[in-house]
Amino acid sequence: MTSGEDGKIIGERQTPWPCRIHPLLDLITLVMCIVVTWSVLYMFFDMTPNSALASVMLLVLCSWACGKATGLVGLPPLLGMLLAGMVLANTGHYVGDHNVFQPHIINLREVALTVLLVASGLSLDASMLRKLSFVVFQLAVLPCVTETIAAAIVTHYLMGLPWIWGILLGCILSPVSSAVILPALLDFKQKGLGEDKGIITLVMAACSFDDIFAISAFGVCLSVIFAQGSWEKDAIRGPIEIALGLGAGIFWGLIVGYIPHKCEKSLNLKRAYILTAGGLFMTFASKKLIDFPGAGPLAIITAAFVAAICWKNNDSFSEEVENKANKVWDLLEPLLFASIGTEIRLMYISMDLIINASILLAITSLVRVLTCFFVLRNTNFNLREKIFVNIAWLPKATVQAAIGPIALVYARNNHDETQIAYAFDVLAISVLAIVITAPIGAIFMTLRGEYLLRPRY
Repeated sequence: MTSGEDGKIIGERQTPWPCRIHPLLDLITLVMCIVVTWSVLYMFFDMTPNSALASVMLLVLCSWACGKATGLVGLPPLLGMLLAGMVLANTGHYVGDHNVFQPHIINLREVALTVLLVASGLSLDASMLRKLSFVVFQLAVLPCVTETIAAAIVTHYLMGLPWIWGILLGCILSPVSSAVILPALLDFKQKGLGEDKGIITLVMAACSFDDIFAISAFGVCLSVIFAQGSWEKDAIRGPIEIALGLGAGIFWGLIVGYIPHKCEKSLNLKRAYILTAGGLFMTFASKKLIDFPGAGPLAIITAAFVAAICWKNNDSFSEEVENKANKVWDLLEPLLFASIGTEIRLMYISMDLIINASILLAITSLVRVLTCFFVLRNTNFNLREKIFVNIAWLPKATVQAAIGPIALVYARNNHDETQIAYAFDVLAISVLAIVITAPIGAIFMTLRGEYLLRPRY
């Protein structure tokens, strides 16, 4: 290695053009990693192509590849990931019910959502949240109520469902999917879109309360239909979950806000790990220890929000913590959406049901949109920004996949054929809500989100 006349070292070859990698090379690299990993696992576990672990690897690989493919044509990657899971499940190449790794996949799904909620909590703007707190409450509750009422009316007169079953279905349909909207919201935040008026903060904050309210109402309806315990007890679950979630989140956020100390080495890595690990504990503890599952997600996003405030107050805030959470999310995203796609079973869906469900979703979505416009009437958002909030408030996925089958499980345990028939309709419509609204909402947010949020000068 020698020195040239200009004093620069010239022993290393430099290319005059930037290194550009074709997306196909990413796929080839991933396939090579899969093959090598498969070979090692075969040596350890005798993993044949028809084994449970092989089907999981196939699911992840197809999800990643389809996500890349849809991304290349300008569509949201989650659409390809959902389709990959749906196709594999309905063609018999992945059978989650008989896969020994399914419990671990469900746990990893919780890990992915936890990481996503941590990143969302770190992204919240405290000043904007204080300014929009009443709007957050309205946006979380009013659309849920009106959509549930609309669903009960439509299903009663269109499909003949009893009123209580229609309300149950409305409670399933009304929550929005954080897994669908949060990735796009975080992307817009990184680009600085929608931050001046707190639009991103508004939607992310309302999302957790929206889910808690709807799931609590779902529990009340389930108790009324199947007489599982006292409905009065279920009615107060919502306020209890909110109190527990806020309390646990504030407590953990204050701890992580000051431990580790801001002068420690690898500070951001330690903060990201401790905050996420604590969030995971709160997620599983809320389900397994205290049976208040809605408290977990709220606690996570609250803890991240409080911790970020503490870091800003002692001048040690860094976006690197959020960046590390986003990197983990990128790794888990294919598994999350593919596993949601595997919940969609086409055998339960008939043409009549598709038509009725389409009419139902069109009417309930219209009611939801009108309610959202009513909630936003006194804000300083312009028309395009209000349209964006409405689009973000439409997609269904994770909550519907999680609670959609519960009524069918209860009905089968009761051996009541009438209840089983109603529960099948509820499950099928929940599935169709995912198939229709998740891709449409994600596509509109990806393709038109920047235009709707871009300030006009």
